[in-house]
Amino acid sequence: MSTSNKIDPSEIDKEINLLKFPKDPKTYEYNPTEFEYVDIIESSRHIVKEFCYKPLNIKMAVKTIRIPQNRYQDDEKNDKLVRLKKELTNFRTLSCHPNIVDFYGLCFNDGEALICMELMDMSLYDLYLVVHDREEKFPEEILGYVAAQVLEALGFCKSKNFIHRDVKPKNILLNTKGEVKLCDFGEARILKDSLASTFVGTIAYWPPERFETNKPVKEISTIPQQEQNALTDEDVFRYDVRSDIWSLGITLAETAYGKLPFVNDNGEEISRENNRQENIVTIQHCILSTKTDELVQRCFGDNYSGDFIEFVNMCLEKLDKRPKFDGLMKTKFYQKFRENVKQKDMAAFIKNYEEDDASESNQETTQKSKHDNNVWSQTEPASTRERPSKSQPWPTI
Repeated sequence: MSTSNKIDPSEIDKEINLLKFPKDPKTYEYNPTEFEYVDIIESSRHIVKEFCYKPLNIKMAVKTIRIPQNRYQDDEKNDKLVRLKKELTNFRTLSCHPNIVDFYGLCFNDGEALICMELMDMSLYDLYLVVHDREEKFPEEILGYVAAQVLEALGFCKSKNFIHRDVKPKNILLNTKGEVKLCDFGEARILKDSLASTFVGTIAYWPPERFETNKPVKEISTIPQQEQNALTDEDVFRYDVRSDIWSLGITLAETAYGKLPFVNDNGEEISRENNRQENIVTIQHCILSTKTDELVQRCFGDNYSGDFIEFVNMCLEKLDKRPKFDGLMKTKFYQKFRENVKQKDMAAFIKNYEEDDASESNQETTQKSKHDNNVWSQTEPASTRERPSKSQPWPTI
């Protein structure tokens, strides 16, 4: 996430090691003994665990990020910590929106940053895996509802001069109440800021202009009366809010298709599990040479309405013709799914597939994490599962 506000470390530090919960006027000081470990949620690039906060009996997701230790780069580390605190303090101002996960607080414990936030039930990625496992079409009305809710969240971020920069199925969270919420606001990329730390799971959603670092993106829209953007100095030569629009388009295509929507020059599908350098280069080539009509036809075929196809095509336009949030919110697609599909419809759909996943997962062997005395530790083995069992909570981050 990006913002142009200046950093004031002294003000930011006042928010550290404090927990604040929605509809609760009290502020709670962080005490690790008040966190009861429940289970590991995600064990890929960053550890996410489920805890129960005992004073309020509230379950939460806690992402743990190891703070790099390098005595020769103390200034760089301190700068990254200040940026991390700044981003997450801003995250608190955004989490009041119904389509953004609640942020409870940033705490530090034993060389790790702990990002405490709302616990959700699954991600869009998890849900589409279950749908496609049944060899069924992902329903247009459900995908349209998700798109409209994400657009609401991104529009709110834009109104606060933020750019999310990492929209993808794993960062769109769902719960059994039918709520759709956006998560992951850049904290991991600040502490581990390199191409190697993003890999395929992130760059697959980058728009073409993000690879063209020598071309400015500010003030070049050819759409009349297009709303202007607030950018940081570092973003001027990389991307603006239209980057998130492209990522949303790829996310919708992937969800409908059931896998990454790209193929290489030989027509072979691209695997998200392959993080080798040549695969990253291949994905970059695919993005830069994308023919939108071919991608959309491959992912949607004749199974979705003209309004849906038009919306995705708009998201995947070249930069100067790609609309921003104000343009997308005027489309028939957005208006239809914002007004005609309700949260209860989403809840019913999730319940159906969650129950299906539970029955399948009971027959599978799961690898449980080895829990030592330090429950904050990042020593758990990486998960070997593509999709979690119901004996483990669904990934939330």
